[in-house]
Amino acid sequence: MNQVLDVLDTIIGWPGRVVLKRIMYAIDLMTFSLVALRDWTQNNRIFRSISYRNMVAQIIFTGVDALPTITFLGTVASFIFTFRLIAIVSSIGGTEDLVDILTNVICLEMGPLIAAIILISRTGSAIVIDLGNMKLHGEIDGLELLAINTNDYLIAPRLLGVAISQLAITVYFTLVTLVGGILLSGLLLSVSHFELLLSISSVFDLQLLGTFVFKNVLFGFMIAATACYHGLKVTSSPTEVPQQAQKAIVNSLVILFVVDGLLGLALLT
Repeated sequence: MNQVLDVLDTIIGWPGRVVLKRIMYAIDLMTFSLVALRDWTQNNRIFRSISYRNMVAQIIFTGVDALPTITFLGTVASFIFTFRLIAIVSSIGGTEDLVDILTNVICLEMGPLIAAIILISRTGSAIVIDLGNMKLHGEIDGLELLAINTNDYLIAPRLLGVAISQLAITVYFTLVTLVGGILLSGLLLSVSHFELLLSISSVFDLQLLGTFVFKNVLFGFMIAATACYHGLKVTSSPTEVPQQAQKAIVNSLVILFVVDGLLGLALLT
């Protein structure tokens, strides 16, 4: 009987431990991010801090340097998603709902999601490796010995820089995907599809625009927070760097899809 109870306790207790571990991870990550932003706001004055240089450098690396990749992927997505979506909806006679479908699927869902995945694979891993190596080489300890707040100097600029870059990349990616697909459908399917460019631009009201901005800034912030958190988890061995990078990528993807699902449910209600 005791053995049966032990087995049941193990089976029932395992999901509880997993859920509790995930909850504590989310709390740690949120606390880590908020403390970094608190230190940044306390130590900065507008355009009068060296941390702005780090933020601009992060924006250049995350946003500007990624433009060729974003352009290529947006062009491919314009055919795979926008053009085919227009063709399918037009073939079943649902052209009156085409603007709403393109706005919700391309602008609010696919654009932010693909841009975030690109940032996770490209920027998230780079941040983990950068901070992990700094931790191994004692650079972060050296900054603290010099009384330099690492939250202000290293963490917060990455959080804000990636959040801004996520928004900018998504805007650019969405424009390339929408415009490319609509132009292609106008040339190959029907000239009337060119009117979709004006129709979509008129649909964006303040509520839709606010949802778009909030969602992308939140995605970018979460990606950077997860990467910074795991980068500082490196302690003494070089093998920890790729391990923490892998954990950051996996956890970022999980958080991304969970938050995206919750935001989708919130929009439906």
